[in-house]
Amino acid sequence: MSGAAAARREPDQFVVDLAAEAPWLVRLAARLVRDHSEAEDLVQDVLATAWRRRGQLRDPAALRGWLRRMLVNRVVDRSRRHSPPLLDFADVEADWRDDDFTVDPVRVLERAELRDELEDALVRLPAIYRVAVVLHDALGWTGAEVAQAMGIGLPAAKQRIRRGRMTLVNALAADDARRRASLAQPMRCWRARRLVSAYLDKELEVAARESVEAHLAACPTCPPLYASLVGVRAALGGMRDSDSVVEGETAARILARLTTASSP
Repeated sequence: MSGAAAARREPDQFVVDLAAEAPWLVRLAARLVRDHSEAEDLVQDVLATAWRRRGQLRDPAALRGWLRRMLVNRVVDRSRRHSPPLLDFADVEADWRDDDFTVDPVRVLERAELRDELEDALVRLPAIYRVAVVLHDALGWTGAEVAQAMGIGLPAAKQRIRRGRMTLVNALAADDARRRASLAQPMRCWRARRLVSAYLDKELEVAARESVEAHLAACPTCPPLYASLVGVRAALGGMRDSDSVVEGETAARILARLTTASSP
């Protein structure tokens, strides 16, 4: 049966399906944007668009992925239009390429453990990196799920996660003085720092993993960066269940508005 035919036959069922997905969608939106009222507006827009385009959905089982991708696209678009001054990853990469660059992990983790500080740092990331790292590290999505939601390939998703983590550490350590204590290492710092995100996710082959571990054991500047990545990822993970938002009530309010608006 075509999507259009299904839409004509089962509009009531589609509303039921949207209602079932709405609380989860509100929860996701609240994690991706700082303002809860704006998250509510985003979800309302997504659900209204989904209703208008319901004939395009040929497989009911794909509804969640369809809504998820629609929401992620809107968050990224909104951030590009309304974001405050952002950290430029070219500058971040230049820092991490410098063997003398490091941070104070105690200060970084102290800030990461404060919700306001962490969110202020997150909002300074370019949207494509912020969304990727929040979905992966804060919400526990796999790289493949991030890639699907953002409409990109898995390698690109992993790159965005890596860049998001690095940029977030820089944001949290923005006023740290650089330290000049790096020694010559068999593995150059930049190569180790490019691999450390994959090392953190246990994705490296044995030889590469051992090289990173050897570098971390001997290098004076990379361990604080690695410790900061580990701590910031853990802090992001702590955001998963910390909000007190009643997603069901918010979703019901959105659906009520949509029902009223679509009534004859």
